[in-house]
Amino acid sequence: MSMSRRPLRGALFGHGHMGAIHARKLRERGVDVDIIDPPLGLTPSLTRQPDFAIVATPTPTHHAVAAPLLQAGVPCLVEKPLAHTLDAAAALARHNHLSVGHVERFNPALAPLRRIKPRFIEAERLAPFQRRGADVDVIADLMIHDLDLMLWMLGQPVTDLRAIGIGVMTDEIDIINARIEIGGAVATLTASRVSHKTVRTLRVVDAGAYWSADLRAKSLHRVDWGARDLTPQAVHVPDQDAIFEEQGAFLRAVRGEGPYPCTGSEALAAMALAEKVRSSCSPDRRR
Repeated sequence: MSMSRRPLRGALFGHGHMGAIHARKLRERGVDVDIIDPPLGLTPSLTRQPDFAIVATPTPTHHAVAAPLLQAGVPCLVEKPLAHTLDAAAALARHNHLSVGHVERFNPALAPLRRIKPRFIEAERLAPFQRRGADVDVIADLMIHDLDLMLWMLGQPVTDLRAIGIGVMTDEIDIINARIEIGGAVATLTASRVSHKTVRTLRVVDAGAYWSADLRAKSLHRVDWGARDLTPQAVHVPDQDAIFEEQGAFLRAVRGEGPYPCTGSEALAAMALAEKVRSSCSPDRRR
């Protein structure tokens, strides 16, 4: 029986915060999955090869877990960031059956923005401090989402980048602001993991309108330039779950019914830009 007709059987590596969400969403769609939660530093082994794998282990273990699977031909969805270093990410990105969990691409509030050409982007991504995710800095933990969205929307090389970041709760960067010129547009991105509240907003200006998205509430408003009434108008946003949609796109790719939703090369580009942002923060500004 071909893979497109028989039920898929997968392996889920990691059962922490994101792993538990993936497990629940897979159960909702009736997909059979084995959950493997290896201790940190231990490379897991499988008794049989699955049709696909989802890697939701801590970032420093992504390469060790995903590399043998990809080399064996197993399609993998690896949570963001792709790996702990650019070299490790590049090694994974060579495989064309890899997808990376940049889930904000599937946020239903962003669907109309995929068709426009932004001139200005302002993103704010704030969260209270949690030890979960503190194995990387706030750039890799939070800002990576907006760096990926910016590249996804503009698809152009960066021509100028300036950033300032400081550590507060960790020895890494916990708060950062970056100004990026890219493809004739300007993007201002702010990320913090020491906020008293959670914020996920994206504001975009194009030649015809101003768009304001609340990515957490999945809402979108628009103001048309030249209109007599500049009151923001609500834009219809479909009731969709981003992780469920991301899984669906990945599983369709596993069956050969579509492309992988976020390729390794795209995730690598976001990581490379994250490294440039990190490097632009001089040591004396980090703390």
